[in-house]
Amino acid sequence: MSQPEQGDLLNGVAIIGMAGRFPGARNVREFWQNLLAGKESVSFFEPGELEPAANEAAGIRNDPHYVRARGVLEGAETFDAAFFGINPREAELMDPQHRVFLETAWEAFEDA
Repeated sequence: MSQPEQGDLLNGVAIIGMAGRFPGARNVREFWQNLLAGKESVSFFEPGELEPAANEAAGIRNDPHYVRARGVLEGAETFDAAFFGINPREAELMDPQHRVFLETAWEAFEDA
């Protein structure tokens, strides 16, 4: 077998990591355990537990097809802005999904 050339080595490298946050699971391992256990991870709400959205149509909650359920991510409001070199005020204005994405991307690198 011949020695691979330098270009071949660069093309053959893969760094593989996985991370995720899910309703009822802070990471992939917990998510997998929930799947194995058949755990329901969707949160269901009573009518009084929901705050009306600013753009909510009048009477929408009386519609029999209205679903009072959603997946809730724990800790979505926490974010270490300094770790990512982001100004705290800027972090407050960021979309929470963006903050969770940054944290999850970092966790995937750590997992790799």
